[in-house]
Amino acid sequence: MLTKDLLQYKIRKGQIHPQFIEPIDSALLKIAEQLIAVFETSPNESRAILLESSKHIIDSTPGPSIVKRGLEKLLLDRTEFDTAPNEELIAFRKQLFTETSRLLSQEQFQDYADYQRKVLETIAEESRPKVAPTEVVELRAKLYADLPSSQPVLTFKTLSAERLLHRYNAAQVQGLLLHCNSLTLKLSDSMTAELRQLFKYLRFNQLLSTIRKEGELYEITVDGPLNLFYKTKRYGMNLANFFAAVLHQPRWALTADIQFRNKQPSRLSLDESCGIKPISQQFLAYIPEDIQLFQAMLRNKTDDWQIRPGSQFLPLAGDFYCFPDYQLVHKSGVETAIELFHPWHQGHLINRLNTLAEQKDVSLILGVSKELGKKPLIAEALETSAYFSQFGFTFRDVPTMRSLLPILNSLV
Repeated sequence: MLTKDLLQYKIRKGQIHPQFIEPIDSALLKIAEQLIAVFETSPNESRAILLESSKHIIDSTPGPSIVKRGLEKLLLDRTEFDTAPNEELIAFRKQLFTETSRLLSQEQFQDYADYQRKVLETIAEESRPKVAPTEVVELRAKLYADLPSSQPVLTFKTLSAERLLHRYNAAQVQGLLLHCNSLTLKLSDSMTAELRQLFKYLRFNQLLSTIRKEGELYEITVDGPLNLFYKTKRYGMNLANFFAAVLHQPRWALTADIQFRNKQPSRLSLDESCGIKPISQQFLAYIPEDIQLFQAMLRNKTDDWQIRPGSQFLPLAGDFYCFPDYQLVHKSGVETAIELFHPWHQGHLINRLNTLAEQKDVSLILGVSKELGKKPLIAEALETSAYFSQFGFTFRDVPTMRSLLPILNSLV
């Protein structure tokens, strides 16, 4: 993901235009190849050496520095560093600080250099194995060996130069979506399987959306992080990650209201003609960890119900649709679905309760985060909802069988 200082955009007449690069530009491809080569040979080197090598390429090649630094940032995102605590170094520092305290209370020093020398010499004498006086300077370096600049590279997930340039263009959009009030996505010519994949991305990133269908056109509206008051940074990252799923759709049109701090809002408008190729793999058969846990809990309690990730649209009143988190099937053939509402889904929960109050022909169980349920507006809505009293439950992290099974059994 690109930080705000690495974004390139222009604002004209209330429209914000990301400044994309050309993915087949030979000069940029060559620079990308050089940067990738540096990262490919970086395992076991320190972060400082890696950054020094990439900085050399950034400084010695033609072109805008902001683009090259953006490419570097995307490659760093694909790099894993060893950040595990170094117990040996922690013990060494403790010994050093203890000795420093003792020397300060018992001895006099000519100057700071004299004090520093005596501390390091004392530590060297007490070290096992013994450290030669000529190696005292290495102790000074060892003191800071676990700073980020000294962290060694463990792995790097490589990619092609052209794919990196496409990732750069996608990251320009994702960086803007971190400052989004709302996002509307219109889809046409999408096959059912493609749409299901898209909505799995929505649910996986815990983004609740309003889904409406007009003919063959789907319109999806998602709240942006600036429209919330709860963990907006995390939600913004989830929304930005969702854009990667949009790129798999054959025809799409996206509009988003972008607002930077102390700035007037601007409108971002994009469609498939922007030319950004997909930068991620489809979910395919991947089942998120929380669903696997939920499946295991259900199997431990009953063999009568089978659960799977949501994959079917549920039609609601007013040409709206719901894409639930889970679908459950009883051995008798009875089917139902579960839709979960997390702490930042206040507006969507109110709308869902209002819709279901007028609709009796849908089998949908509602799970509401206990943290969300503490909000006065939500608490009142849940208490007065006849639908929730019959088909609703609350949960902390994931649903539990204790609260869910009575509702499931009432459906049979």
